[in-house]
Amino acid sequence: MKTTPIFRYLVVLAFLLLASLAGRRAAADAYTLDDQHTSVVFATSHFGFSYCYGMFGKYAGEFEIDMKNPSAGQFQFTIDAASLDTKSAKRDEHLRGPDFFNVKQFPEITFKSTSIESSDGKVLNVTGDLTMHGQTKSIVLPLTYVGAGKGPYGKERIGFFGRTTVKRSAFGVDAFIPNIGDDVTLMVSFEGLKQ
Repeated sequence: MKTTPIFRYLVVLAFLLLASLAGRRAAADAYTLDDQHTSVVFATSHFGFSYCYGMFGKYAGEFEIDMKNPSAGQFQFTIDAASLDTKSAKRDEHLRGPDFFNVKQFPEITFKSTSIESSDGKVLNVTGDLTMHGQTKSIVLPLTYVGAGKGPYGKERIGFFGRTTVKRSAFGVDAFIPNIGDDVTLMVSFEGLKQ
């Protein structure tokens, strides 16, 4: 059977349309960070006697993820460094100063993923650039998938928990080491609202 140019054109057009729709279905879902259900906690050693904990209170972020194809995703977060809180006003002011976070010169801490790997579909090994105190270093943030579904008001959401350790001296924050620990544990728990 002989085909006409217009028929061949319509076949190609239909194929491209179907491929485009399939690509859209395979794309990762987009989420915005739900700051009401997000926690960013840090901890470090105090003279080897105990661990001092603190939290950040202001942050924003967005991410794209498909748990069936996590490598296609990406995460991007920004933390207001001045929003730290260790339950001690005097210590907080010291931490905001030039010995530590120096928030006047470096007001934001950012993380942007560069790759995502997963061997079991539940734990994501997120490699990304962490920028703090004017220095950018590549870190791995393991994120455990906690759950997904509709929240109490019907909005689709997804949640993760992660924990990693960084050396603050690698970011140029080396005051009072070793009395105040160099290793800082970072813990995050967050939910994203589907867009």
